[in-house]
Amino acid sequence: MPRALRDDEVQAFRASLCEVAERLFAEQGYEGVTLRALATELGCSPMTPYRYFANKEAIFAAVRTAAFARFGAAIERAAAAPATPLERLRHLGRAYVAFAMREQSAYRIMFEVARPAGLDADALADADQRATLLRGWLPLVETIEALAKQGAVDGEPLLLAHVAFSALHGLVMLELSDKYLLGVSFEELVEPAIDRLIRGLLRGPDALSEAPPSGGSP
Repeated sequence: MPRALRDDEVQAFRASLCEVAERLFAEQGYEGVTLRALATELGCSPMTPYRYFANKEAIFAAVRTAAFARFGAAIERAAAAPATPLERLRHLGRAYVAFAMREQSAYRIMFEVARPAGLDADALADADQRATLLRGWLPLVETIEALAKQGAVDGEPLLLAHVAFSALHGLVMLELSDKYLLGVSFEELVEPAIDRLIRGLLRGPDALSEAPPSGGSP
């Protein structure tokens, strides 16, 4: 009979398991990963992961939620820097791309790897998980809402946020998929791409002024 583990031992093993699982899920997809393969990578028996997670779906859900939490924290840090809404929009774009390049396995699991049926529905039904999933999204919506109040953008802020998010995601995925064939390095393209995206969201050249929003600081 296995001995009872201390809390710190449980947390340490769960962290190690999730680190390995993140890499394997990103490389092989959800269906391509088995608990036996995870155990082999960790150097433990095939039954050991079951002491920490009910099944593979639970491991994937934990890994994906943790990835969204780290992504949300990165986006929130960018949003918290003193800036006008226009400056903040650029900070958010840079933070998005930087996270995707820094944590490529996490990004793939968040947005590319096919998920078990019902996983998103379960997460959105749980208040804490829903809040985690939205952390990286709300600062973008709120920033575009602030620009709309200034009269700098035309359109429904939620729709414009989806457009901006989709454009950055497309840019990132071209790089991660090795299908980037535009004859210029990704690093050279990021800043001009973010700039053109922002200009596309704004009403016109006059909207690029960095005047503070009406009613006080951003």
